[in-house]
Amino acid sequence: MREFYKVLIVDDEMLIRQGIINYIEWENEGYKIIGEASNGVEAMQLMETHHPHIIITDIVMPGMDGIELVKNVKESYPETEIIVLSSFENFDYVKQTFQNGVADYILKPKLQTNELLQTLNRVTKSQKKTTQSKESTPSIEEILQKIIAGYQSIREMDYAREHLSKDTFILIEAFWNIRTDQQLSHHIITNQLENRLSNTILHSIPIKEKSALYLVNFSEISINELKEAVYDSDKNISANQLKWLISNPFDSLEDLKTNYETTHKKIIQYHFYLPEVNFLFYDNLPEPEIANTEFDLNHMIYLFKRKQFQEAFIYLNKHIGLLSNQYNTDVFEFQSWLENIIFNILVLLGNMNYTIEELEKEKYHYFQEINEAFNVREAVSTFDQFLSKVEQKVSPENAEAMSNIQLLLDYIEEHYDSHLTLSTLAKHFHFNPSYLSSYFSKHHKEGFSDYLNFVRIKNAMQLLESSDKSISSISEAVGYSDPSYFTKVFKKVTNTSPSTYRKENKRQN
Repeated sequence: MREFYKVLIVDDEMLIRQGIINYIEWENEGYKIIGEASNGVEAMQLMETHHPHIIITDIVMPGMDGIELVKNVKESYPETEIIVLSSFENFDYVKQTFQNGVADYILKPKLQTNELLQTLNRVTKSQKKTTQSKESTPSIEEILQKIIAGYQSIREMDYAREHLSKDTFILIEAFWNIRTDQQLSHHIITNQLENRLSNTILHSIPIKEKSALYLVNFSEISINELKEAVYDSDKNISANQLKWLISNPFDSLEDLKTNYETTHKKIIQYHFYLPEVNFLFYDNLPEPEIANTEFDLNHMIYLFKRKQFQEAFIYLNKHIGLLSNQYNTDVFEFQSWLENIIFNILVLLGNMNYTIEELEKEKYHYFQEINEAFNVREAVSTFDQFLSKVEQKVSPENAEAMSNIQLLLDYIEEHYDSHLTLSTLAKHFHFNPSYLSSYFSKHHKEGFSDYLNFVRIKNAMQLLESSDKSISSISEAVGYSDPSYFTKVFKKVTNTSPSTYRKENKRQN
């Protein structure tokens, strides 16, 4: 009868967990991976079930971090040995864990097979191994969880094959929003499916708290019968927007991990972008809209710097609308994009001397809400809350001053093609020219001459694209009497000459 030390891996980065799991032939060395967790909370739940001899844990993790995990483990399971993983920059945290009973530590840059084995052997000298007898064989559910994670043993795979002997496999998953559906549980959903799928082998795979994942093994029923079972189960559960996923059928247990990580996760992604769709099956997924979703961050910054906030908000919301229909966009990528925009807006407002202390304090709340959003609607709603606060901040403290500056901007837009100077503008609005110059710069963050050139060149670009007028004619049409000076200004603003711009951008009539 073989004896093993039971090991639990805890790290918020999946790649690191998988790396550790695949570093060593664990059972050959006398160890057995009994599970993995992404934070201290998940680790404590696994402790209650599996009572591992050793925990290998990171320090910096969301929720319950490594320091708090060490304290809790040593209070409740003092015999469990803990090895801490550390980076050089957070080594001070490691020192704190030794006060609470950590056995040893490994620096992540030095995490290699020999280093890890030496550390494990050092901390387990005084511990007694656990006998893995026939009676302690993991359940099918635990083995399926290991197959998806990629660390099942050959013996466990053989055991699963014996109990799952029908021809076809399929994954069914039910999602719910724990913020709105507090009463749902895996037990309720399992009972409903078992009642309707009596001719199949049905096993739950414990993966996430807010979803119920099942492997269905069958031979004689059709896909349509599976769908009907899902529809009936949903009707009887009567939950508030319970969402169901069915992924592609496959014919070998060895394909479970690949199917889950590709097809099934793709459907999970659709769930995020389709809050109104409760049934997402592999053969009825909508096609993403074909659209240009390239976002010009520099354009948004440009609009903010000129205090054209409404235009900036419209541009942002238009792009969010486009992204929300791109179901093949990675959810994490979408959430990170929203968070990046929040960060950039705060930097811009700070540079523009707006008071943003309150927004700076609240930004981590916005980040958390976006990361935990059940669907795109919740994520965008959080982002809209932030934009609403921004609108309040940028509403002019001096309405009269902003009204005056808008009048100046409107006048420039209407008369850019005439002989417009600071003096003629000052005369029209009864300003002193020198005062108008400083007034314009203060309230628009840009000098009069720069803004006038911008307006003129913007209109020149439109004429170059849409007309056959000569460059000298266009120069005169936008307010420049000297074509060579017009070319010089155009090049300064656009980094290209008028003729080159026309060749690259001329519209087809």
